[in-house]
Amino acid sequence: MERGDRMIKIPTRWRTTFREQLADAKHRLSIAEKRLKEGDGSRALQAAYPAVVAAATVRVWLSEPPWHRPLPAEEMQRRIREAFPSRFGALAALDLRDALTSPWTVEAAEPYVGEARSFVEATEAELERWLAQEST
Repeated sequence: MERGDRMIKIPTRWRTTFREQLADAKHRLSIAEKRLKEGDGSRALQAAYPAVVAAATVRVWLSEPPWHRPLPAEEMQRRIREAFPSRFGALAALDLRDALTSPWTVEAAEPYVGEARSFVEATEAELERWLAQEST
């Protein structure tokens, strides 16, 4: 992350927090994939959604370092939703409670879980690039 001409270093505490968020996201995705294999699209989507929230949170933190100036809760929530990948962005525009508790077939949920996996992996790669730039 750069501000002007200088690289902003992520404090150790926040590095740990970022990595924990992404580890939790990957764990939730493994649960989502297990639910798909079990034939439960609804529970797969319920597991994938928080994974996307976790990865989107990391993306917002990378763009607005919370150790400099924490965003107000409403602003943070808005930015997290804006960071969602397309399918989850559309899902977030609906009544989430209804969307996440409605019956979903495996076929309907699979693209969401795949998009969540790609989003989490891309976020992790972005964080690692960021950390690598700090060490140079």
